[in-house]
Amino acid sequence: MFLDVNGLRLTGRRFGVGRYVEYLFRNWTILDDAFEGIRLFTPHKIDNPFELAPFVDHRIVPTTRSNGWWEQVVLPRRHRASDLLFCPSYVVPLAARGKIVVTHLGSYEAIPSAFPLRERVKTRLLYQLSAKRADLVITVSESSKDDIVRYYRVSPEKVIVIPLGVDPRFRPIDDPARLADARARLLGSDRPFVLFVGKLTRRRNVPELVEAFARLKRENDLPHALVLIGQNTAGHDLTALAAEHGIAGDVVYREYEEHDALVELYNAAALFVYPSSYEGFGIPVLEAMACGTPTVTLRNSAFLEFASGAYMCEDGSVNELYRGMKTLLYSDEARASLAREGLARSQDFLWDGIAKRTMDALVEVAKSGDRGRNR
Repeated sequence: MFLDVNGLRLTGRRFGVGRYVEYLFRNWTILDDAFEGIRLFTPHKIDNPFELAPFVDHRIVPTTRSNGWWEQVVLPRRHRASDLLFCPSYVVPLAARGKIVVTHLGSYEAIPSAFPLRERVKTRLLYQLSAKRADLVITVSESSKDDIVRYYRVSPEKVIVIPLGVDPRFRPIDDPARLADARARLLGSDRPFVLFVGKLTRRRNVPELVEAFARLKRENDLPHALVLIGQNTAGHDLTALAAEHGIAGDVVYREYEEHDALVELYNAAALFVYPSSYEGFGIPVLEAMACGTPTVTLRNSAFLEFASGAYMCEDGSVNELYRGMKTLLYSDEARASLAREGLARSQDFLWDGIAKRTMDALVEVAKSGDRGRNR
């Protein structure tokens, strides 16, 4: 039996799911004898390629149509019913035969106001059918498991929790000159800044963060800039937001930064803020904690399970974010304490162990009978 993997999210720039798949492959260095090998399928070449283990056969299966067509039509034609298919990005080819494992990182239904109606309807149907079709669903937190069981009506026994992790490159940098250079490259001078990393989606309360930051600047003569890094999928007019609140020269936006640059920026930041109203997990919070950066997030969903080393606001309101940022920015003791606690907590989520747990789950399905498909 081979392990076939849908590697679609490895093509193009790699964000949440793409990074998840990358880290699994970086840490799959030994193959269990349940599998003859791994076949990694993608519709295009892997951008920013990384070394794959010798037992991984990367097969590019091109299509002139959409990624959805590739997943639902092209991929299942290459997958054999006698092999195990691993789909690490929510979606299962509904026509695929044989045993299937899917990873689901969080539910849109848990916070419907954060997503357009058309997107919710489309993904709900496809995600629910995928969860029911799979023999096993891997998710990343107990919070996400509860949502999957509730909204997709699958048996709890069919869903297992394996958290996401943090790459070893995300660690403290004890080099003040290097961090000063990183700030100067980003901001034009060695100036302190507050950092956000992640897609700028509705549920992450970016307008509230900008307004709270502007209030800090206005009321406390704060010298910091606010740096936002990630795809602006909500279409926020950041220039207008900054101008409206009187901080037009203090908000810096970058759509994307490579991993190594992010390590420097986490370390160079005075504070990391991730004001999300819902997350299946939240890798940026873990990465910031692993870099020893004091972190602010919200008291909800998966953060309660892994972000014990972060300061948790009660919600994403302007007042709460203002209070949380002010508490840390004006207390050296509080920042130092959170930096220690966050760094210690992050060491419980290293990718080598998480990749092994994921492979063990795949092996169990490969060696077992039907684990309850369609339940």
